[in-house]
Amino acid sequence: MEVQRPSQHKRGSLSRGLISGSVAAITSSAALLLLSKKDSRTALSAQNAVSHWVWGEEATHSHGLSVRHTLVGYGIHHASAVFWGVIYERLTRSRPLPPAAELLRATAFAGLANFVDYRLTPPRFKPGFERHLTTRSLAIVYGAFAVGIAAGHLLQQRPRRAAASPPHRS
Repeated sequence: MEVQRPSQHKRGSLSRGLISGSVAAITSSAALLLLSKKDSRTALSAQNAVSHWVWGEEATHSHGLSVRHTLVGYGIHHASAVFWGVIYERLTRSRPLPPAAELLRATAFAGLANFVDYRLTPPRFKPGFERHLTTRSLAIVYGAFAVGIAAGHLLQQRPRRAAASPPHRS
């Protein structure tokens, strides 16, 4: 059994969090695009609104594709998801769970992220996409985040070795 030193675990959490967070960013961004189209009639409104961190109120009124709002908004969203991914990987310490249990754990974690985003974070640093989505759609976006973070975590699990049985001889 290999024992990980704290510095190894921290480094592992960072690299695993980059993957889990990136998958979560992609799944939640896909949900944002679809739900923004449904709720505000433009697919990019919710994603662009995230750039209010940099551009202020103007970002919430940007509805089309632009480097200024779309790229910056996605970059902030992706970086935030990676931040949460690192925390998730650090807390779970890469302990594998069956897929259904992993999804349940990730859903609880997404609930924590939502609580922090909307109850503890100052308005300037809230995600911003809530300005373009219904409450139901916002819940779906966080659900998509949970699916992504669980999938990213599960994708990184080492395949279990088959039970110790003698090699099959032909």
